[in-house]
Amino acid sequence: MKLVQFETEDGLRLNGCLEDVGSDTTIVHIHGKGGNFYENKFVKIMFEAYPAKGFNFLSFNNRGHSSYVEAYQNGQIVYVGSVTERFEDCLLDLRAAEKFARTLGSRVVFQGHSFGCEKSMYYSLHVNPDVELILLSPCDGYRLQQVYIAPETVEQQLERLRNEYRLEGFELAAPGEYGIRVESVDYHVPITARALVELMEGPAFALIAIDKPWQGPKISSPTFVYFGGRDPLQVDGIGPIKQAFQQRIQNPHVAVFEEGDHALRPVFGEVLDQISAWLRRQ
Repeated sequence: MKLVQFETEDGLRLNGCLEDVGSDTTIVHIHGKGGNFYENKFVKIMFEAYPAKGFNFLSFNNRGHSSYVEAYQNGQIVYVGSVTERFEDCLLDLRAAEKFARTLGSRVVFQGHSFGCEKSMYYSLHVNPDVELILLSPCDGYRLQQVYIAPETVEQQLERLRNEYRLEGFELAAPGEYGIRVESVDYHVPITARALVELMEGPAFALIAIDKPWQGPKISSPTFVYFGGRDPLQVDGIGPIKQAFQQRIQNPHVAVFEEGDHALRPVFGEVLDQISAWLRRQ
């Protein structure tokens, strides 16, 4: 493995780690909100398993990594992170990652985890449908916000945020405004008020909203989708979100692992075996 760097079109330097085994296929891992290229335990497993199966593996930090961190853009120090991230900027990050991956081989596969799934789907719809997708534990962000903010509705919260906050600069939203509250999991996700409003009324929440009819075109990219039966973030069970993906993607390969959780535990090996078989389907 080696550390790598590449730049986006707007000059932001992104960092990651690459295992290049000379394959024509490169799997590019896109972490979830506030994550990074190494934190999840399964990333370490993938750095061993994917190359052993004959695939290059790249995991990198997009500009939504961590909370609020120093970065370099056009030679100047800037600050990025999930606290201030604009979802639409993921297109810049993923375009740079695809460009870098294509220096290794002609076949690029985006592997999104959690919030990284929305970014991968958005990229397929708006930039390049030829990039294949692996979606690990995609969740309905709109539904999770409904649960977190209840009894207030998301729409009521949006109206209140516009009245209570200036929605400019580094103005942090209160801890009770955004986070995860399901089963035994309950935590606040730091975010500025402006970034929260943009997230809630932007395309990210619309991509996997299971109780809203899908209005856009179907994703045509070949797509593998993993769901874990013990994923606490699937608050309505696997059935509704599985149906939502059937509406959004042309012929997705959906794999449900009843014993799996949000982080692919304890079924890492079985999931990676199925993904590898899917990648070799042609």
